[in-house]
Amino acid sequence: MARWRSLETHAARAERASRPAALRDAELVYMEKLFRISTPVGLVAKLDRAYRLPSGLLVLVEFKTRWSNQPCLSDVIQLSAQRMAVMGQTGQSVASHGYVMVKAPTKQALPIAHLVNLMTDQQVVALIRRREEILAGRILPHGHLSRKTCLSCAFRAQCNPLP
Repeated sequence: MARWRSLETHAARAERASRPAALRDAELVYMEKLFRISTPVGLVAKLDRAYRLPSGLLVLVEFKTRWSNQPCLSDVIQLSAQRMAVMGQTGQSVASHGYVMVKAPTKQALPIAHLVNLMTDQQVVALIRRREEILAGRILPHGHLSRKTCLSCAFRAQCNPLP
């Protein structure tokens, strides 16, 4: 029993140490939890973590392992969709910012917190509807401003590159 408590305490300390500094006093309320909404669009989002600040506001955190120590637009989109799903399913207030914790793929690396501003619900809905239109063939995708992103895109063969 004492060993279990020791492991639990160690795990709790490790979790607290992995948080962004602004969330040190927040309460971890969701971890690896799935949320669903059907309106204004169907959306399923699984969040890594959500913390409740003393004010009651939830703040979302996404963990990424990659060499590039910076948040990507896809991270912002992911957190924004999570925000929309959490608010829609629970009615709770979720901050318009979140954190992307980026860790290099080495054992010694520690995650680094990046504060990101999230998209509005209207922007998320517009992205979802645009994706649906592209997949249905009603509109053409266009090239990304970054050539590197274009080269790794699954739609590259069908794309109408930007000038």
